[in-house]
Amino acid sequence: MSPMRLASRRRHLIHALGFGLLVGLFPAAAQTPPPAPPPGETGTPEPQEGEALVPPANDPGETPSGALAFFMASRDYRTIRELKSILTPQAKAAYDHDSVNYNGRKGVRLAAWDYKDPAPKPGATSLSAAIRTLWEDQGEAVEQRSETARLQRDPTGPWRVASLTKTGSENLRMKDAVPGVTTLRMLLRAWRQRDLTTARTLCTDSFLKKVEAKGSGLEQLFAPAEGKRHAAFRIQSLDPSGTTGAVAKVSLVDVVPDRPGPLDGTPRTLTLVKKGSRWLVDDWR
Repeated sequence: MSPMRLASRRRHLIHALGFGLLVGLFPAAAQTPPPAPPPGETGTPEPQEGEALVPPANDPGETPSGALAFFMASRDYRTIRELKSILTPQAKAAYDHDSVNYNGRKGVRLAAWDYKDPAPKPGATSLSAAIRTLWEDQGEAVEQRSETARLQRDPTGPWRVASLTKTGSENLRMKDAVPGVTTLRMLLRAWRQRDLTTARTLCTDSFLKKVEAKGSGLEQLFAPAEGKRHAAFRIQSLDPSGTTGAVAKVSLVDVVPDRPGPLDGTPRTLTLVKKGSRWLVDDWR
């Protein structure tokens, strides 16, 4: 054997011995992932054969009150998945056929609602709940509905909403032809959005000075009560006062988020004056 071939075989032998030593120090078994832990040590335990499946502890349908509250808080086009999760198959089909009764039509959305917590009799599997709802368009209350929601459950299952029926409706929108109503709407929309910049352009200088002298001006006037948010405003009347003035009666609806509450709102009286071709708000009380 030539010296060159002998040297080549020695190199191969050294490489083989080195690889064997590495395998002995780091067995292949150590390089494979460990087996998955048995159910119950991590993650969610798998149900055993014959074990009853129960809803999660946070299923809102454990009580009819919880199901109704979740349903009302989910009646929005942005929370369709949550809404459908609390409906029966029949109610889902009704929603898919016509969602207007549930979520309103384009631009008109649910602003606030009120109902008494349902109290089913022991062992009951269905009940009806009367609901009052307020619907808004750009912040203005335009419709108040009376509705009936029927809730039901299987004997061992959670409560679900089986149907929703509108039983009455009242149109609340103020007519557009009333002098000063455009300025009034713009100011109340600014109130709902807490848009102080826009609001200042719609008020007289004397009114702004008056509210600023009492504290933090429009910011304090527009602030909702603690724990609440502005839901809607309702224009109840706008009557002329002389030749260049008007007096508006409005109600401002604040709600606790995702909870039932009164729809009547807090009454306010606003005075408007005409300055040239513009109407401006001159008082708020």
